[in-house]
Amino acid sequence: MRWEVWEPWYAEICKRLGLNPSADLEAARVLNDLLPQPELEKLMEIVENRECAVFGAGPSLEEALSKFGEKVQGKVWIAADGATSAVLKYRLPDVIVTDLDGKIEDQLKAWSLGSWLVVHAHGDNLPQLKKVIPKIHSRVIGTTQVRPFGKLFNFGGFTDGDRSAFLAYALGARAIYLVGMDWQGEIGKYSGKKDPAKKRAKLQICGELLEWLKQLGANLIDLTNPPES
Repeated sequence: MRWEVWEPWYAEICKRLGLNPSADLEAARVLNDLLPQPELEKLMEIVENRECAVFGAGPSLEEALSKFGEKVQGKVWIAADGATSAVLKYRLPDVIVTDLDGKIEDQLKAWSLGSWLVVHAHGDNLPQLKKVIPKIHSRVIGTTQVRPFGKLFNFGGFTDGDRSAFLAYALGARAIYLVGMDWQGEIGKYSGKKDPAKKRAKLQICGELLEWLKQLGANLIDLTNPPES
């Protein structure tokens, strides 16, 4: 995504959540220095012209996996951070999109078995970046929410869930099925235990960004919250 297209969204998100762009930039610099050279074309080979299933960490995730797991079995599976722990009970995800806020050992296990990691840098996850990234030497892509540079990419999106959908769209997915993506109501147990009020605000932004992604032309099919007939 061109920075000029994403920048107004980023500015609005910073304003709404009180984010510090300087802290985001510092985290991006750290991640950039720790990463191996990106092999984006190899990740694109997995996603391009395929149908993808994006698994969010919402409260409906386990029920949605049980209900829709078979339906999306042959698609590219993209797990959003903490959702990885639930998804692993069914299948190894092809891709994990994470800011390292979930159960890291499950994500590293998945990576060791062949999953790709798309790791995001922001002002609050410097310690996790420094701890985890040195353990990863391949099948890893770095993302940022500031202007991309060096080895980093900005595909658009803000939370792990909507960033997963933006990633799939940017890499040429033919269709994107949303599973366990809840941006209203309760916070799922796979979403982490940080400030609930701030989490709900982020989920609201997630919903807004997914609506925008539809406007950009993404073929989104929401299995969790189908449109009313």
